[in-house]
Amino acid sequence: MNDPRIVRGNTYAAKVLTTSLKQEQQQQQKEKLRKVKQEENKRKILDNIRVSTPPPVEGRCHAFIQTENYLEELTDKPDEADAETQTQPFMDRPVSPLFVRSKTGHDATTQIEIGDLFDFDLEVEPILEVLCGKTIQNSMLELMQEEELEGIRREQEEFEAIRNIELAEVQRLEADARRKLQEKERRVQQEKKRLKERLELEEKIAARAFSNQYLSSLHTGVMEELFEDGYFYDPIKKEIEENVMKEIITGLKNRVQSYDLAQNMLEEILVQAGVKAKDMQKKSEECRKIKREQERREMELLALKKKEEEEAAAAARKAAEEAEAAAENQEVEE
Repeated sequence: MNDPRIVRGNTYAAKVLTTSLKQEQQQQQKEKLRKVKQEENKRKILDNIRVSTPPPVEGRCHAFIQTENYLEELTDKPDEADAETQTQPFMDRPVSPLFVRSKTGHDATTQIEIGDLFDFDLEVEPILEVLCGKTIQNSMLELMQEEELEGIRREQEEFEAIRNIELAEVQRLEADARRKLQEKERRVQQEKKRLKERLELEEKIAARAFSNQYLSSLHTGVMEELFEDGYFYDPIKKEIEENVMKEIITGLKNRVQSYDLAQNMLEEILVQAGVKAKDMQKKSEECRKIKREQERREMELLALKKKEEEEAAAAARKAAEEAEAAAENQEVEE
């Protein structure tokens, strides 16, 4: 809820008007002007409309009469009369003198030299400092407010740009989802149509096979043709054709559907097996990498251990040689 009469933020700064707020204010002004014009038009229409008496009937005329409570004599010209008067002349009274109180006490004077009571240059300095400081402070505050408003406007423009980009992205995603849904529905319709055509084709094939089987023996004779047409029919054969053949065709359709289902399941199993094989291959490669890394670390540890042993052996040999040299020197000295 936004009320333009309520000021939010700093009252000294310029009011930031957004595009929607400007449009709303313009709309309100237009509504006010339209209402004022409507009221003026209604007032003019009511002023122009005057309630008048109906016209007189044929052979008569209206007479002007008074309808007030007090009757007045109607004349074309009112009565007029002149009257005069005379006053006695008097002299004007003089103006009363102002009251002046009698003087009491003794008069005394003194002399004040320049600079005795007030030094303007000295006294005005702090006042000027306060005024200048306050002016500079207000200027800095106004400048900071303008910079803040500029930053707010810049952030608002960035926000609107980001929002427009997000709206465009949302519209693109919605269009993509709508396109995928339409494509899915179209594929479903195509699959239904394909299955329907396949069923019709199977029925046509079964009918053709039945008709070929049914018409294969027409060359044998009229009786056989009449027999095949149904005039002379074998009840066992007819029962087989009506019941057993339908069951066979139905079972054949079920087998075809089962074959399609099994084929789809096999394709899915192959896809899943490929995915699992890729996963197992990745895992085996990772295990080999880990094993090679462990072997490399073990080799490094063995090398370090061997190097330490060699260094210890060298140090022991060196210590033994030094001990032998010291013993020899001692023997020589003795």
